[in-house]
Amino acid sequence: MRMARDRGPMRIAADKMEQELARLDQLYENDLRQLTAIGLDDPADIDQHSVWERCQRIDGVSQWSLIWNVPSLMSPDIHVPIDLRLGNQMPEPAFQAVIGRPSYLQVLLSTQEIPGSGGAGSGWIDEPGKPLLYWQSRPGGAAVLLIDPDTVRASLEPWIKERAVGVMQPLEAKHASFALVGPDDRRVAAVGAMQVGEPDFILPVKSRFGSWQLAAWDPVVTQVRYDAPTQAAAAALAVLVALLGVLGFIQQRRMLALAAQRVSFVNRVSHELRTPLTNIMLNLDLAAEGMGDESTESARRLGLVREEAQRLGRLIENVLTFSRKKERRRGREARACAPSSIIGAVVEQFAASFARRGFTVRRTGEASSACLIDADAFAQILANLLSNVEKYVPGGVVEIAAAMEQGMLTVTVSDQGPGIAPGEAERIFRPFERLDSRINEGATGTGLGLAIARDLAESAGGSLTLAPSARGASFRFTMPAPPAPGMEVISAA
Repeated sequence: MRMARDRGPMRIAADKMEQELARLDQLYENDLRQLTAIGLDDPADIDQHSVWERCQRIDGVSQWSLIWNVPSLMSPDIHVPIDLRLGNQMPEPAFQAVIGRPSYLQVLLSTQEIPGSGGAGSGWIDEPGKPLLYWQSRPGGAAVLLIDPDTVRASLEPWIKERAVGVMQPLEAKHASFALVGPDDRRVAAVGAMQVGEPDFILPVKSRFGSWQLAAWDPVVTQVRYDAPTQAAAAALAVLVALLGVLGFIQQRRMLALAAQRVSFVNRVSHELRTPLTNIMLNLDLAAEGMGDESTESARRLGLVREEAQRLGRLIENVLTFSRKKERRRGREARACAPSSIIGAVVEQFAASFARRGFTVRRTGEASSACLIDADAFAQILANLLSNVEKYVPGGVVEIAAAMEQGMLTVTVSDQGPGIAPGEAERIFRPFERLDSRINEGATGTGLGLAIARDLAESAGGSLTLAPSARGASFRFTMPAPPAPGMEVISAA
């Protein structure tokens, strides 16, 4: 809230400043009158150097001129430049135009502007389009001074600043502010805290050479009023929000604990399934060896059981990998091996299933050089990609292209299935995401395979992406594979 102050003392102070400025104006004019009196009584004795020295003592005088109303009596006009910075570019006052002198360097005057040119007189000429002039006349002529008001204002500023501070300090109240603003809207002096924005009260302080302003900003007191019903409603709302926050926190903790229990349960169950699954695979091998060639049908059925056991093994491995995602160390567990051998071993796991579904596996590229790679991650990534083919592709050629270049292993798995739309290129790598029923019809799975494969590739320092393909789907994954020192080339499986 603004607290208005009594303006009376400020008006009195402004009046005193204006009176003092008027006194200074009069003193300055007396000095100018003495300068213009030079040579009017006896023009023949004019010493221009003496004139220049006397004018130098008065601030703001740029030129002294002696001009004649009747050129035939006394000529020519005399002009003494005081401010030598302008050289011969100083405009010269005259009663009649001088032939050969540019018009913009002449200030033509008349007997109406200097009415005492026929007798004695003095005064100011302050008109638009003309410089500020002070004149004093005698019969037949006049002495004219060209005045630079900016120089005069600059000379006045230290005095008026000191005077303004002395005037404003007694007026200063608590938190109130005052400032003296110059003709160029610049703050010349200030008392109190710096204020922004428009002042609350302004008084002009005028002089011939400009108008200053005394500006005041009233103190502002901040008052806070509390509405009782609003406070009560706000307090009730705050309590409600706090209760909801506590309940939300408790519920979140409960859900996190439940999720952790579920993950732990899945992890334990998966670990427990590994042992019987290992025993099943072992006994299947023993049963197949014991049968020999006696029963083709029994051997076929044992083969189907082995395929499903391998599928179950891959499913358990994916679940365990996913459950350990945040706990496992992000780094490569590299060992020396040949990528072609791993590819051959993984393809062999799918041989029976692919043969029964009409797949032909075509391997291209050369990746038989020994290198250091995370073999387990490599095998699981490839197995998940081939499992995808097994689930969603009706048959055809499955191409596995491998290449090693500059310490990087690149493997591309391509099929001749229905393919994947470009808009789904990132969605298929999200956990538990599966595409529409047109592709998934009759297929089962958790939706974890591709997500786990990409995570394994990135954890090993590589990548897994869906590559452009004219037909079917094509997955490309890379993995660091620096050469293994001291190892020989291993033939492809």
